[in-house]
Amino acid sequence: PSGPLHIGHALTASISFLYVQKYKGKFYVQIEDTNPENIYKPAYKMIEQESKWLFKNKAKIIIQSERMALYYNYIEKLLKKNAVYVCTCQQEEFKNFIEKKQNCPCRASSLKENLGKWKRMLDKSARGFKEGEAVVRFKSGMQNKNPAFRDFPLARINLTEHPLQKNKYRVWPLMNLAVAVDDIELKKTHIIRAKEHRDNAERQKLIFKALGKKYPWAAYLGRLHFKDLHLSTTQMRKDIEAGKYKGWDDLRLPTIASLRKQGYKPEAFWKFSEQVGLSETDKVMSKEEYFRLLRNFNKP
Repeated sequence: PSGPLHIGHALTASISFLYVQKYKGKFYVQIEDTNPENIYKPAYKMIEQESKWLFKNKAKIIIQSERMALYYNYIEKLLKKNAVYVCTCQQEEFKNFIEKKQNCPCRASSLKENLGKWKRMLDKSARGFKEGEAVVRFKSGMQNKNPAFRDFPLARINLTEHPLQKNKYRVWPLMNLAVAVDDIELKKTHIIRAKEHRDNAERQKLIFKALGKKYPWAAYLGRLHFKDLHLSTTQMRKDIEAGKYKGWDDLRLPTIASLRKQGYKPEAFWKFSEQVGLSETDKVMSKEEYFRLLRNFNKP
């Protein structure tokens, strides 16, 4: 939640929503806020309100930081299945193991040792691990052809104060763990995501397999590249704070708040997404072309 929804979010989400409409399913909008850094607190309310408008009150909002006990429970499940371990190697030391395709000593720890280390990760007293001293790693294998897949991390200590949870938690799940757990718990059958998350999907499949779960049907969307339009909410926020724009609904911004203010209807975004279709092919488009199409789809 680094900012409100913009036209890029609308494109990806609308494809999923159209499938939900067709097959009378359930549609979830997940706010992935398990990284306490770079969270813009007003975005929670914005995303919820804009999702309700864009998807006609049919979007179920999931806030991941409200599901921490669930993620902790799954870490313990994975520990007991010998699918993960708590690694206390220094970052540079572990990087060296990755380059040499060697197991780190922590990988051989017993269940009792791992559960003890996990308890120390959660411990807020002086006995607990400090930030950067321990991470939970998935046993994907150190021989994997892709170095990024070699015993990748699932959770780490981050002492940054969280906008909603304050200092209630010190161990935060990384995206692949939180998303995999949500997909299992919410009984998701279909997932449509941007194709740059294909590697993450492969990591999540490994987590599913370790838990004896069947991975959902998945499809991937290509990128929509704008020649003359930037969609970074972090940059938009900086520009608003610098006085370049009046607010998130400034008519010059490609935000849902702005386009709603200009009179665009939710159906215009759905029709645009339907025309783009479920394709992995990247598309290049100018700002002028995008808004010309959107105006056409906005007609009664």
